Amino acid sequence: MNYSNFLRRNWRFLGFGISLNFFSSTGQTFFISIFGGEFRRDFNLSEGEFGFIYMIATLLSAGSLIWIGRLIDRMDLRIYTLLVCLGSILASFLTSIVNSAFALAIAFYLLRLMGQGLMNHIAVTSMGRYFAVERGKAIGIVTLGSTIGLALYPAMGVILIKSYGWSGSWLALAVIYSVILIPLILWLLKDQDIRHQKYLVKRDQKVQSTEANSDYTAGEMLSEPRFFLITPAILASPFLLTGLLFHQVSIVEYKNWSMSTVASGFMGLAISSFLTSLMLGPLIDKWRAINLLPYILSPLILALFVLNYFQNEFFIFIYLILLGSCFGTTFTISGAIWPEIYGTKNLGAIKSIIKAIMVCSSALSPWVFGLLFDAGLGITGISYLGAAIIISTAILARFAQPLNPSKGL
Repeated sequence: MNYSNFLRRNWRFLGFGISLNFFSSTGQTFFISIFGGEFRRDFNLSEGEFGFIYMIATLLSAGSLIWIGRLIDRMDLRIYTLLVCLGSILASFLTSIVNSAFALAIAFYLLRLMGQGLMNHIAVTSMGRYFAVERGKAIGIVTLGSTIGLALYPAMGVILIKSYGWSGSWLALAVIYSVILIPLILWLLKDQDIRHQKYLVKRDQKVQSTEANSDYTAGEMLSEPRFFLITPAILASPFLLTGLLFHQVSIVEYKNWSMSTVASGFMGLAISSFLTSLMLGPLIDKWRAINLLPYILSPLILALFVLNYFQNEFFIFIYLILLGSCFGTTFTISGAIWPEIYGTKNLGAIKSIIKAIMVCSSALSPWVFGLLFDAGLGITGISYLGAAIIISTAILARFAQPLNPSKGL
């Protein structure tokens, strides 16, 4: 795999991607949900009302992402990233002072837009744009930031709440981000002018074989049939994974498992996610993401099998490791496939559309899974639904490979 030379040559820019993915954790469901009990209590919200507010805020952030995300194609990366970081700090500060359910919805909107949306969008789009031959490696490495965030932020949230309460916790995060995040990002992007000029020369001369075909616009991508064969497999993962994690308490109760055991297994999920991404990166560089896409959800169908048929608490760790592996395959392949097929010139506009659709997918699944639980179908219903989605999307992805449009692969 020869990661050592790659890391030595690109450590600063890879550190930029890792940092953004790590600090995006304030806008991720796994962190915000830690404060759910406090928010519901202080604003007198039921589970359904709280979930509805969160869903609406997430969907609105997805709509905004389409328009704001494409600006990365036209703005200096340092300025664009600085504005997003300032937006993230503002979101944390506003969360610390909300005094009504409406204000909470606005805070959620900004947290989701800046964290889950734009920070991750910048990290993946930048790796996809500035790395061609070793794109898979780059995207695989920067998942380390998400992995560390997944492992550390939930525990950090619990500690902050106990020490400062929910309001003080978000104020502390705003202060910490102000002191650390902005100087760190500017330092890591110190060589951006040189990097961007090299990219422009390579793009104009089309010296990279993987970029040898013309670049698509976002409109051309949406009119190309292969897009509709690829996208379901990309969307299936955030839909299923978010639904499973959002309803993890219900799943634990249904299986009669211990929540503390499940919590201890999340470190295995995080490690599995990173190791899968690290191993998959060179395979993408060798075999291309489009050829690996039909198998992106293979770990998840195994996880659903374990969830449905095994009762012993030992299988909690197997289940979570398989979920982590699916996180790894999804992040790496979905990050590499779009520049591979549609080029890098308009990658920001293209990725903003994809990211927005993925966010919508993740916003809907908690509601759908909740309906399945309410209907008494439980884990069996979720498992069979998940298996049907995985198999059907894999078939569609397989049909995407032989297509040979006039532009692209």
